[in-house]
Amino acid sequence: MATKQADYWRERFAQLEEAANQQGLSACADLEFQYRKAQQELEAKIAVWYQRFADNNQTSLAEARKWLTGKDLEEFRWSVQDYIKYGRENAFSGAWTQQLENASARFHISRLDALKLHTQQSAEVMFGNQLDTVDAAMRKIYSSDYYHTAYEIQKGIGIGREIASIDQNKLLKILSKPWAVDGKNFSERIWGNKNKLINELHTELTRNIMLGKAPDKAIENIAKKMGTSKYNAGRLVMTESAYFSAAAQRDCFGDLGVEKYEVVATLDSHTSDICQRLDGKVFDMKDYEPGVTAPPFHVWCRSTTVPYFDDDFESPGERAARDEDGKTYYVPAGMKYSEWKKEYVKQPQ
Repeated sequence: MATKQADYWRERFAQLEEAANQQGLSACADLEFQYRKAQQELEAKIAVWYQRFADNNQTSLAEARKWLTGKDLEEFRWSVQDYIKYGRENAFSGAWTQQLENASARFHISRLDALKLHTQQSAEVMFGNQLDTVDAAMRKIYSSDYYHTAYEIQKGIGIGREIASIDQNKLLKILSKPWAVDGKNFSERIWGNKNKLINELHTELTRNIMLGKAPDKAIENIAKKMGTSKYNAGRLVMTESAYFSAAAQRDCFGDLGVEKYEVVATLDSHTSDICQRLDGKVFDMKDYEPGVTAPPFHVWCRSTTVPYFDDDFESPGERAARDEDGKTYYVPAGMKYSEWKKEYVKQPQ
């Protein structure tokens, strides 16, 4: 492939990778806010809980397991009913709603159990919002990259054809399908992170009470665990962003008849060894495999793919542009994305 053509694809698709990366970072900023809000709620609940029955910020597990007073129980039952209502309105998991209903119906409940339920509610809300944030971001990244890939290819070869808009049912299947070696999709990973964090928070609260430590120690340790969970969430978002960006390009390449692709790495002081080795490597589309021949090759991967044509644009360009009826259309080099999308993306009837 001529150097000028290769430079064109590298430049344009590097911009697409950067756009997807920025969308991922935006989702991470939303998660940062959600973690900060949840942590503030947890700290407030812990402080209030200790203040109600601790003497000089010292208590024992036996004291913590005492039943709530009638007034406390009435307030706690009201809180749980409020949680249940919130959960039903926001489609929380049936298991958590059932657990809350059981807690509300119990007459005997320890103060520690009450605090654990309050703590878990904050985590359930946070992770529910996290899933919504990640799901919306991945949908946006896939759709945007698919259309922008088609636009860049058709503009680059100077000819195009009408393409179908992305089917939302198909997109749901793409988002739900596991792609990594652990066999989990991002939704399952988020719920796994939720369960891990809740278990750690409950363990920390119990340990703190058993050792008779002041509440600020529990708050300090919980903040560390929240920080670790937040880091894991950010890593998940950026890795999934890289995958769905690459998946959109893969699917668009296939739909447009591109037969080969080239791996392009972002080369700087942070570039991994594997990305450096694969930069410039050309593969057949039939050999496309995330983590092996296509990005993401690792966590925080910034590599991308570009279409590869063996000769000049005309021959492969015709294959990539021809529609079902064999019709092709001229795409001016100066045509803007919004104009192209309006002209060539066929909307559902």
